Amino acid sequence: MRLGVNAVFLEPQMGGLETYVRRLLPALLEVRPDLRVTVFVNRAGKEALAGEPWAADVELATHPLLGARGTRALGEAFLLGSLARRRGCELLHSVALTAPLRPSVPSVVTVADVTWLREPGSVPRATRLLWRSLVIPAARRARRLIAISEATRSEVAEDFGVPLERIDVVPLGPGREPVADPTDEGELRARFGLGEGPIVLAVSALLAHKNVPRLVQAMARVRSEFPDAVLVVPANRTPMQDQLVGPAVVFPGWVDGRDLDGLYQWASCFAFPSLREGFGLPVLEAMRRGVPVACSRASAVPEVAGDAALYFDPESPNSIAEAIIAILRDPALAAELARKGKSRAELFSWRRTAEETLASFERALA
Repeated sequence: MRLGVNAVFLEPQMGGLETYVRRLLPALLEVRPDLRVTVFVNRAGKEALAGEPWAADVELATHPLLGARGTRALGEAFLLGSLARRRGCELLHSVALTAPLRPSVPSVVTVADVTWLREPGSVPRATRLLWRSLVIPAARRARRLIAISEATRSEVAEDFGVPLERIDVVPLGPGREPVADPTDEGELRARFGLGEGPIVLAVSALLAHKNVPRLVQAMARVRSEFPDAVLVVPANRTPMQDQLVGPAVVFPGWVDGRDLDGLYQWASCFAFPSLREGFGLPVLEAMRRGVPVACSRASAVPEVAGDAALYFDPESPNSIAEAIIAILRDPALAAELARKGKSRAELFSWRRTAEETLASFERALA
């Protein structure tokens, strides 16, 4: 089968969706070596993927009108379908919400979440209105939809008006592969000004639904017991960052794989306060690396964390603080959470994600 993959959105430093593309594609090829794959990308995405070890095994295809800023969703809606047909694709998998409005070949669309629809502040108003007019009709015309959690499946069915039986739940794998040489602790602490105290790590975008402001508020209570504790939030800069400046939090910006794995390695606690998630890849990344996790009991997060995390009320800074303090105060609890987390992360694999994604493709073609 020749598979088309719509990754027109892809650019460097995109977080979870970028990880999804970079890990899913080689896993698909591993499960189905006979698969011929054309990945539709914009110019930046083509440059980003060209260095992957599997890049020579796929065709990276672009078009001057495909992926242009300001018209990206329109290109996917009205141009991509005909491009996929001309390339001989028998099925097109759109991995990030937007898809051909009138597909020329069977269409499967991954809907990672409906945050953009249910949380008005999560995207600009113009983007939300555009997506309402393009995403929901395209999803209704797709053969199958892929949700990455049961929570998302239920919300997509309700908000898009798509029958549950047309939506396949395909959990993600455990995030990025650990790097072999994470940055040394001393270098990280010196370069980012982290001091000598416990590191509380939160790998999270600085967007409203990620709930970082309440986590920052919680750090005031944490520091009343651990005065040298510091919260580190590696993320692309947004206007929210300017409102959260203080001695308890460090924003190093987007960090590379070595620095991020160094932060995971030297963190005493991983905090994930999100109010809404389609899945929650950073939770599994932290667990896989043996970091004790404190996270919100909200949306899809419990599906990912299971019984391997210490839960808190994400709307209560006091509850967030109590969970972090419990981990910092009790080495036995931290060790138990780390052990359970590693076991939990082993339940997820990108091979399983690929196998279940291929099963969804087969249902779409049947």
